[in-house]
Amino acid sequence: MKLPKFLEKYEFFRMPKIAILFAFCALVMVAAIIEPLSKNWSGRQDYAFGYLMPFFALYVLYDRWGKIFGYFKNPSVESKKYSAADIIIILFFGAMFFCGITTYLFGVFFYAVSSNFGAPTFIATFGFSFSAFAMAFFAGEKNLSGSLMPVGERVKFAGLFMFPCFAWLVSAPIFEVIENKISLFLLSIVAAIVYNVMDMLGYVVTLSGNTLTFPNGSVGVADACSGIRSLTACLFAGSFLAAVFLDKLWKKVLLVAFSMVFAFINNVIRAMFLSFWAYTNGPDSISGFVHDAAGYFVMIMTIVCLLLLMPIFQFSAVPPEFRDKENGRGND
Repeated sequence: MKLPKFLEKYEFFRMPKIAILFAFCALVMVAAIIEPLSKNWSGRQDYAFGYLMPFFALYVLYDRWGKIFGYFKNPSVESKKYSAADIIIILFFGAMFFCGITTYLFGVFFYAVSSNFGAPTFIATFGFSFSAFAMAFFAGEKNLSGSLMPVGERVKFAGLFMFPCFAWLVSAPIFEVIENKISLFLLSIVAAIVYNVMDMLGYVVTLSGNTLTFPNGSVGVADACSGIRSLTACLFAGSFLAAVFLDKLWKKVLLVAFSMVFAFINNVIRAMFLSFWAYTNGPDSISGFVHDAAGYFVMIMTIVCLLLLMPIFQFSAVPPEFRDKENGRGND
């Protein structure tokens, strides 16, 4: 079937039909989960960053479009027969697609029946992430000439879609029981750190569970947040920066790990500030503007720390002119 003339100028419609089909399937699946996800984004301030998720995903795809379409223009060097390792990889992605799409449909059905946007939304988002990633692998089966592409190249091609596929999980509500366990774990650590610092500095303070008691009253560390809220937002920010500005997988993973570390450290600083403020001005003084401003501090400072790390991650001992030659952009 020949492509209509008015579509020939768009590179997207010149891709193999299977790639176009999977792209539209992924788009429909995203559209179906955005509605329940948006209820969580609007209902919980700590997930409000989710409204940025569609735009960030589209930007990453736009930023990588040259590599995506360039993949289909590459000549095939595939052998006539798949090796045993190739077959295992194909079966693995096939199982990922089947399990992912089944999980997605179960989550969507569960949401439609119960109208509960908690666990069903997370289940549907979880299923979408893995099934969409598998679809990217199968979308790269052939190039523009219809020749089979090497399985290894198809895996690399699927890697281009890692952020648009899996970043949705960060903006989806995790199971409440898991979130509570993580929150309690973080609470105990933050409370112990704040207590020991204040005690070391000579402040009159006692710790009972996650509650700090001062001469003028007491304050629960939960009032200063456990860090689970800032952790998800900072994890999202770190994932986006890694996807856009870094090229090596180990650098991406390391930057995401640093985002979680920075979020925790900055949240400890926030909890200490609120505790010192409550000790001086009374427990009731940390509500309202002071509490909210301290919360924004965590997010802003984490992003600043990540941006300060970017030049280190992008540093290369190879001179620019040699890097250009390696990428086929030399002047010779």
